[in-house]
Amino acid sequence: MKHFSAPGTEIYWDQAIYEREMATIYGSAWLFVGHDTMIPNAGDFITNYMGNDPVIVVRDRSNAPRVYLNRCRHRGNKVCLHDSGSTKSFRCSYHGWTYGLGGELAAVPLLDKAYDADFPRDELGLVSAARVTTYHGMIFATWSADGPSLDDYLGEDLRWYLETFVFDDPEGLEVLPGRHRYVVPGNWKMLSENFGGDMYHFASTHASIVMLGRAGQADRIQANNDLRGADTTFYSVECKGDRNIPHGLVQLTCGTGTNTAELSQAATISPDAVAWVRARHERRRRLLGDRPSEAVAFHTGTIWPNLSMNGFGAAFYARTFLQWQPRGPEETDAWQWAFVEKSAPPEVKERMAFVLTQRQSAAGLVAPDDMDNFQRMHDVLHTARAGKLAFNYDLGAKGEASLIPGLPGTVMEAVSERYHRSFYEYWDSVMDESRR
Repeated sequence: MKHFSAPGTEIYWDQAIYEREMATIYGSAWLFVGHDTMIPNAGDFITNYMGNDPVIVVRDRSNAPRVYLNRCRHRGNKVCLHDSGSTKSFRCSYHGWTYGLGGELAAVPLLDKAYDADFPRDELGLVSAARVTTYHGMIFATWSADGPSLDDYLGEDLRWYLETFVFDDPEGLEVLPGRHRYVVPGNWKMLSENFGGDMYHFASTHASIVMLGRAGQADRIQANNDLRGADTTFYSVECKGDRNIPHGLVQLTCGTGTNTAELSQAATISPDAVAWVRARHERRRRLLGDRPSEAVAFHTGTIWPNLSMNGFGAAFYARTFLQWQPRGPEETDAWQWAFVEKSAPPEVKERMAFVLTQRQSAAGLVAPDDMDNFQRMHDVLHTARAGKLAFNYDLGAKGEASLIPGLPGTVMEAVSERYHRSFYEYWDSVMDESRR
């Protein structure tokens, strides 16, 4: 492979580049905005962001999810001021313009007395996302009326992994109440690339957990994502699909003998937990079909551009989605939700939530290590000398062929920066289109 020409570090701090990202990358991508279980009934809503644009995600009277720009068409005030709730309409607190669940402008104070008869009321509803699609309960939206469908955007390869290891529960996923939010000093791309392809950092960044494991203390930190069996190997996976959109997975586990540890843990919880784990293993075997390698799970991944996943490797680790919300070029607002499999017994759901909280959470054993690194990177990002030095992404440059051709995507060595290279090559191609 030729030497990768890494982008300059200005892509992590330059305001003009950031603004172009918001217009091009976030203006065209499919973005996660919520989950069906967050808005189960008509009138239920949550608020989110699509890039730096605030949006309302609401279930309308026909039970369809709708996504609106959270901005009154009169003076631009937000019309929804809460993280979540249930309502019959959205009313601007400034002048009282009111909008229905379908986005229509339902009421304007003094409409008959102060406005002309030809006031364009029908044209002044809430601005709607161009397309909204639900995929296994996950709600995605895009500002672009053109471009690929969500299925094409995700690609056949990534969808196989998602449907085999993420959305395989017959009853689906459900979100637990609340979310973690914390501010990360650093650009959103640093976090997305890390979760999509960086197995390299684990031994150094999370050395304390590694040391505890070596000292025989793994049970004390509930290391339930260790699926290493008698004959297992870890890989990373690049899922670019036909459209070259960079989605990545980390710690794909392939091999045999991984069921024993989970069944042993289940036995300490309840007979129902044992039965559920056995059913889960059997379901995944059926989904794998005649694939040439016994893929067990993956642990972490990124769906381009800013939705990451963690905890999909083990039965007793709650599944978490993390959304990296851009807040200018040098700050990211991290939003994290905990999901559990609906079919799991209550005691298993409780264990899942505990393990996630203890590990990949705002105050867990893993996440703070990562955030400290991003803080230190940010501290010397564009100083007089350091700002002139590009990052290096040459790791894993040997060979481009998939190590397991029968599995979807490009399966590569666990430790590689191939995903990072694809991430920035695609980023550059989208940004380059905006320059033309």
